[in-house]
Amino acid sequence: MNPRALVLPPAAGISPTSAAGRAAAGSATPAAPCAILTRPDGQADSLAQALRAEGIDTLAFPLLDIAEQVDPSALMALDSALGALSSYALVVFVSPNAVAHALARLVHLQSRAGGNATGVTDAGIDTGERWPAALPVAVVGPGSAQALADAGIAPPRHKVIVPPGGPAARFDSEALLEQLELTALAGRRVLLVRGDGGRELLADTLRANGAQVDIVSAYTRRAPAPDPAAWAALEARLASRARCAWVLTSSEAVRHLATLLAARYGTRDGLHTPGTPQVLAQILAAACFTSHARIADAAHAAGFDRITQCAPGDENLLAALKTWADPIQVKHDDR
Repeated sequence: MNPRALVLPPAAGISPTSAAGRAAAGSATPAAPCAILTRPDGQADSLAQALRAEGIDTLAFPLLDIAEQVDPSALMALDSALGALSSYALVVFVSPNAVAHALARLVHLQSRAGGNATGVTDAGIDTGERWPAALPVAVVGPGSAQALADAGIAPPRHKVIVPPGGPAARFDSEALLEQLELTALAGRRVLLVRGDGGRELLADTLRANGAQVDIVSAYTRRAPAPDPAAWAALEARLASRARCAWVLTSSEAVRHLATLLAARYGTRDGLHTPGTPQVLAQILAAACFTSHARIADAAHAAGFDRITQCAPGDENLLAALKTWADPIQVKHDDR
């Protein structure tokens, strides 16, 4: 089950931003504005379609790979927790990926045990009948809430805690903690579902308030190595730096990008490592759009010069990128 992203109608003639299509995407309409999408493969498709519908080209340059958990000890802990859901006072999912992979595992376990098949539909996994009705769920943002809803876990049958939206919305651990009744969780069990690693703020704060926290990993994140075609497409696009914009939605991905750039081009000043610092400077001078202050900080640390922080959500990224692209599109149309 793929986490739900922005759903907007695709533009006619759009081809997927898959690895096979990267080089072709890089060579089409070189004067048009281009958004470089860095999410894992398959998780930026809806945003890419929406951008292209607005006349903004896209280039897929994934900086993270998401895969199901295969480590035996991690799976054992996950299975044990999912088999004892009724013992928890709260389950916290930190991301849409956590929702998708944990619920897929839950259905797998129940099906393997010969449970009733009710709740599994042709459209995907619907765990509404499988999830304990009295067990509340907390998520960091609306993407995770939508992934739960797609699986049948939503009000009014289920209690889902999510930070409120609005112009000043924040979708992070800090915002979620403000919505939790921490004193009511003292002495009770809380399950935290995430990928390998991650911030410890949620777990540490819950434990500091007396909760008994179990942390399980439902998926893994890996740092992919772009192939030569991906680098070639990227460099071709960035040859016209004013017409390209990075879309960065993960601090971990930004740190991986910084490592990749240093390995390929050297340091920015070119004094301490071999490479092509002039290319690196050109890359880092491209516009950069982020959805959280921590990601913006990571982008700044990586050396980006032109950083725009948007409100969370693909619709806000889309609006900001449209504002950036409008004057470029006017110049392109006048050519």
